[in-house]
Amino acid sequence: MHSHQVSIIGPPGAPPETAAIRFVALLPADWHAEVMECWESSARLLITAPVGTTTAQATRTAAEILSKPGLKDWHLADQ
Repeated sequence: MHSHQVSIIGPPGAPPETAAIRFVALLPADWHAEVMECWESSARLLITAPVGTTTAQATRTAAEILSKPGLKDWHLADQ
């Protein structure tokens, strides 16, 4: 397994804990995540993906998750 950090940012007042839980629930079956920190409208997660997963693949997967209903107003911190 290989780890990648991901930070997500939402609209003002949006609960980051709820977004983080939704994000984790939508990960592919063989991926795992741990919520590292939550702030006012952002969260930082540590994603564990299968060996061989590149940073680009992890970023693409995270972006796809954030396009799902319930997370559409959220985006990756560096995008």
